[in-house]
Amino acid sequence: MICLLCLNRPCDDADSIGSRQGLCQDCWEAACSASWWDVVAALPSLEDLTLMTEHDLPRLYDPEASDQNPKDRASAHKPPLHLIPPSAEILEAVVMGLGARKYGPYNWRTAPIRATVYIAAAKRHLAQWLDGQDDDPESGVSHLAHARACLGILLDAQSLSKLIDDRPPPGAAYQLIISATETQEQETL
Repeated sequence: MICLLCLNRPCDDADSIGSRQGLCQDCWEAACSASWWDVVAALPSLEDLTLMTEHDLPRLYDPEASDQNPKDRASAHKPPLHLIPPSAEILEAVVMGLGARKYGPYNWRTAPIRATVYIAAAKRHLAQWLDGQDDDPESGVSHLAHARACLGILLDAQSLSKLIDDRPPPGAAYQLIISATETQEQETL
């Protein structure tokens, strides 16, 4: 078989990479070189580039890092559930168990709940705790655990579209907090 480009050299030589394309070795190399230079010519000029070195790029694998285990690297980008204090989780679980006996487990997942009902309950528990009553008299468990349970239910219901958002129209709370917050500059004056 004769080369399709030069029409004079055989291209069925077993040593020629281009033989599958019908090209002799010389034509194959010339075609590859031309393709390469077409790609290079299409690149932006060096003046248009911000040159980066290997030190500018984030390292996917850092041999100097202490987390050599691939599981360590993979888990670095996942929610750090280990940072939730176990005591808070345990006390909230006790409250959730009491609520499950009283109202049914995961009742907010079967029937939508009103946001203001749980906000009011959480605020009552926080107010009682702030006012010096550590534990809820009915359950004997911390008011803080009850407030956490209320907020946990709100978060779960919201994530499952089971929350009736009956909050009032937006107000000025955010702006009032910002304006009432002293900056370090104001404190030094």
